[in-house]
Amino acid sequence: MVALQEMSYHHHNQLGSYSLMFSAGGVRRVGDNYCMSADVSQFEPHDIVVLSYNHQVVIHAQKVLDDGTVSDTFTHKSLFPEDMDPLSVSGTLSPEGTLVVSVSGSTELEHSSVPTYRSEAYL
Repeated sequence: MVALQEMSYHHHNQLGSYSLMFSAGGVRRVGDNYCMSADVSQFEPHDIVVLSYNHQVVIHAQKVLDDGTVSDTFTHKSLFPEDMDPLSVSGTLSPEGTLVVSVSGSTELEHSSVPTYRSEAYL
């Protein structure tokens, strides 16, 4: 059995308030894929970046004002099982602002040295 673990996400705003929250959603197995979701409704698609490395998927978003200052940031990290395919990360943004990230699970786990992958996608 593969353990699924949700890490955390952080949200900062211009006024300096900070919250650390644990999502009720977490990483879920759906068929041959693993999925996670995050509410990024306060950001525009061009503000959002999805990163994948070392069995982690990171959603990072930030609003940059016209004067170059950052007014709002969001980071959500999730740890995926070892059989995830880091090159298969894809995302879908709903009209309501929910980002669903999907990652394929491998059918076979190679026990030799596993290379480190890092991929990045801009919406």
